[in-house]
Amino acid sequence: MKETNKKSPLQILGNLDLSFTVILLAGLIALTFAGVLKRYIFRSPISWMEEVQGLLFMWITFIGGGAAFRKAAHVSVEILVDSLPQKIGAVIEQLDVLIQLVILGYLCRQEFVYYFQLISTGKVTNLLRLPYSVAYLALPIGGVLMIVSMLWASYQHYVRGIDLKGGETE
Repeated sequence: MKETNKKSPLQILGNLDLSFTVILLAGLIALTFAGVLKRYIFRSPISWMEEVQGLLFMWITFIGGGAAFRKAAHVSVEILVDSLPQKIGAVIEQLDVLIQLVILGYLCRQEFVYYFQLISTGKVTNLLRLPYSVAYLALPIGGVLMIVSMLWASYQHYVRGIDLKGGETE
């Protein structure tokens, strides 16, 4: 009998940002490769490539940040916390989560302020003439995704006892 590893609709929805980021990264790699070929083999650079690469990189960074929070994939140095007694280490970890949420909340607020300023100015990018309000939409979306992902990861870790880096917590 075969076992199927079906994912629930909620799991699929929860990984849409990661899938979107992978598609953007593949596009960035393909575009960069095409640009190198066009510049060095055909001696004719793609004029708009740098603008698109910058926008893709921004979208990958801000949208992918949420997935990194969900999977506890951000770089951390835990040597100090691991050397402390377990109860003190747990308090420091919870304080760390609170500080991260406060910082993310502040940044998200600033991202929305900046985004609404872009909408009001009506500015467009130099080469593609793409409105900055469309190009920089990744900022508020990414900010909200990071906060939601951080809250979800905290719930998984502290309420359900799941260690997001692998295994169960004590």
